[in-house]
Amino acid sequence: MAIDWIRRSVLVTILIAGFYYLKENPDLRKSIYSEKPIRVKIEGPVLHPGFYSLDAGSNGKDLIEVAGGYVPGTQIKTEDSILEQPLEDGQILNLGKR
Repeated sequence: MAIDWIRRSVLVTILIAGFYYLKENPDLRKSIYSEKPIRVKIEGPVLHPGFYSLDAGSNGKDLIEVAGGYVPGTQIKTEDSILEQPLEDGQILNLGKR
């Protein structure tokens, strides 16, 4: 019984450490995903909304940067965790009204 508890604890610790490592090393995260570029669309208060081709594994923050950043004076009410998730091919990132 105690050995099962120890095994589970070790497994959970390894999983948490792995997720933390991937979060802190975005270049490694990008290399895990396929090499094929993705095509995504961004809408809302960015300087250049539209379609963009990005490396697989790119996230919302990468897309905002490629689109020229936010329009000056814009306040976005989007959770950072949503912007940190990898984008999928064909996805539309809508940041609200321009």
